[in-house]
Amino acid sequence: MQISPLRQEEVSQVRTNEECMTRDSFLEVISFLIVGYFCASTEIRFIIQLKDEIGKFKDFSVDKKTQESELWHTLSLDIACSFLPSDCPLLNHILLSY
Repeated sequence: MQISPLRQEEVSQVRTNEECMTRDSFLEVISFLIVGYFCASTEIRFIIQLKDEIGKFKDFSVDKKTQESELWHTLSLDIACSFLPSDCPLLNHILLSY
């Protein structure tokens, strides 16, 4: 799966109400939300893997961060299962990494 970067104009463009209500526009917004939640989960896991270096911080709890990572992953999977078709590569990727 390859993700190409977005330009600022693509993200901040103003759309009319009619454009926002199309199926493609809705799926685009949902996909951004799913990817955002999944990326948050993955980044937290990377931080947990570096726990030896981060261990110097007193407030860092591996158990809490693991639960937080699982929460974000579950949220992304729940939304993906609700709105994306079952053969969608994004859904399959999130499901396989769960």
